[in-house]
Amino acid sequence: MSTLEAHPVSAGEKPLAAPRRLRWPRLTLAEAFSFLFLLLLIAGAIFADRIPGLVRPNFPYGDFSRPPEWSINGLFGTDGLGRSIFSRILHGARATLTIVGIATLISLGFGLLLGMLAGYYRGIIERFVDLFANTVAALPPILVILALLTATGPSVTTMTLALGFLEIGTYARIAKGGVISQYDRDYILAARALGASDARILLREILPNLMPTLAALVPPLMAGLIITEGSLSFLGYGIAPPAPSWGGMIADSTDLLSRFPLLIFGPILTIVCTVFALNTVGDYLSRRIDRREKQL
Repeated sequence: MSTLEAHPVSAGEKPLAAPRRLRWPRLTLAEAFSFLFLLLLIAGAIFADRIPGLVRPNFPYGDFSRPPEWSINGLFGTDGLGRSIFSRILHGARATLTIVGIATLISLGFGLLLGMLAGYYRGIIERFVDLFANTVAALPPILVILALLTATGPSVTTMTLALGFLEIGTYARIAKGGVISQYDRDYILAARALGASDARILLREILPNLMPTLAALVPPLMAGLIITEGSLSFLGYGIAPPAPSWGGMIADSTDLLSRFPLLIFGPILTIVCTVFALNTVGDYLSRRIDRREKQL
């Protein structure tokens, strides 16, 4: 006998509805473009040395005065030294994404730790974290990093550490708010009643619920770091030449910009598309979190 036959539904009762599955919101055209662009950019940065036919970033390829051609090396033309702009964009993406990725890991790790401790224990720890976050938020990022680089000399390591340090407060604020909102939830109270340690509650109960919010926050903050890193490279305090960087490529073309404005088209378009894609992905993840909370 089936389950429905064993438990018939009377005339006055409604059958139990099956639980709804949590669905991802549909991708818009801009969101699909953003995911695809980031996927291709990351793949191109990783495998730039293995792309068939792509010249080395410092190898003279052609005359910069010629218009762009429909080839993998001449897609955006060549710079003032005859080097392929497309090749330098891909190799510059490797450096930029590495710097931004490491800085994000630093800020996310320390910010998550400080925020969770502040939200869970409150008291003096919370006051210290709030003071630190407010102080860092009041500092202009580019000026602070320029001061550090001027004092220590241009260094990619110093720039990466400074970028990571300046974003710690933002992640700490979000993590602290998430912990406070979960502190009195039933599953937290049940874990305490069962004798779970504070570390277990933080890592096993609270942290997994913070990850969706943090995942939606990371892409827009990475977009801001890309702009800051590009600005520093443009000013000559970022990645040292002849290593390619997006900001450095724009700076190298300023002398020829009045006669050949297309020289900066490639790196500027790449920066704009990358920042747009990261912000769009962040909006999509935020929309998914909102829908998830409504469906639960």
